[in-house]
Amino acid sequence: MAEPKKMRTRTPKAASAKPDTKPDLVEMAAVTAIEIPSTVEAVPAPAAPAPKASARKAQKIEAGTAPSPVREHGDALRLAMGESLAASARGALEVSDKVIDALQSQSHAALDLWRGAFSTPHLPEAFHNQASAARQAYETASAQWKDIAETAARWMTRSVEPLQSALQRPMR
Repeated sequence: MAEPKKMRTRTPKAASAKPDTKPDLVEMAAVTAIEIPSTVEAVPAPAAPAPKASARKAQKIEAGTAPSPVREHGDALRLAMGESLAASARGALEVSDKVIDALQSQSHAALDLWRGAFSTPHLPEAFHNQASAARQAYETASAQWKDIAETAARWMTRSVEPLQSALQRPMR
């Protein structure tokens, strides 16, 4: 009779060769939190050389003393972006309201369709009611989704109009 094989378990060579040298991150965080001094000393900055004339112009533009037409155009773009954002939010709310209304009315129409089908005693009358209710539900749904598509198109147009007008205005 054959002897059963002995199962060997493998141990990773790296683990058996040396102990785990990675420090615990929680302990490291605790040690660094304890070692942080409660007061911070200010170190004086080294003196910088005097800027040249071109650097002075750049500093003036950065500091808000830009030429008037550039500042006006930037302000107009900023206002247009705000108007565009507001129009986009209004449009999104309008479209989502219409989608929710359409889904609710379609679910009510489907329930009414099935109620009508089960409440009729005769089979030909049930088929006639089912067909007319399905046609009516289809017409209503297609009209609603057409309205939603038109509203979404208006939403996109109204969202882009302020930016288009601001970008088409020439800088003076």
